[in-house]
Amino acid sequence: MNQTKHFQDCEKTMKDWQLWAENQQILNPEELPPLHFTPKDQKNKSAFKLFKLDHIVEVKKQHPEYGFKERLETLKHMWRNLSKDEKFVYVQKSKTIKILN
Repeated sequence: MNQTKHFQDCEKTMKDWQLWAENQQILNPEELPPLHFTPKDQKNKSAFKLFKLDHIVEVKKQHPEYGFKERLETLKHMWRNLSKDEKFVYVQKSKTIKILN
């Protein structure tokens, strides 16, 4: 990928992120949900996979008796019930990670 194109894509992603924050009336950057960048181990992560990484510990604590399959079903249910704005955060993270790789 052309380096200039890469930077343009990164800038566009950050502008989208800032626009989302403004629409959510989040004016303090410290209130923004964090962007997690660990490109090697998160290469090609979908928005759902990033969501899963953020919430798996919570599900394990709430339901220690659940096996892998039940935890995954719980996470899928949680994902389906997210609002568009909440999903947008994970979609943007996923796009940003893909751009960086």
